[in-house]
Amino acid sequence: MGTKKEIRSWSSDTLLESIQNALRGIYHILTNHRNARLIFLSFIFAMVCGFYLGISKLEIFVLSVAIMVVFLAEVINTLIEDLSNLITEEFHPKIKLIKDVAAGVVLVAVLFAGILGFFVFLNRVILLWQQL
Repeated sequence: MGTKKEIRSWSSDTLLESIQNALRGIYHILTNHRNARLIFLSFIFAMVCGFYLGISKLEIFVLSVAIMVVFLAEVINTLIEDLSNLITEEFHPKIKLIKDVAAGVVLVAVLFAGILGFFVFLNRVILLWQQL
């Protein structure tokens, strides 16, 4: 009568395939989304400054967690925006509100990380400034 259609599942068959899919997703977010790249570069900058200024391992850990929270918030914001755009490209007040809330979560995470970074680096920057 006819050929049977192959139904492809969205789930991965193996752990290796799951890891490859996850890495592809991370690569996509870093290569296609400016804010994700800025967060990644901010992480590198904070770590370089931290090592140069001699912050403690605990402070490095705290900064890393704070920046990771910002990165995760940005990824979730991007997912919400992309899924909303799949639903409709036309303006809808509820979708706008959903996107605004998601962006607000990113803003709160950035402010939180910024305040943490300020307190971690403040004394060391003052000491460095006084030595000049």
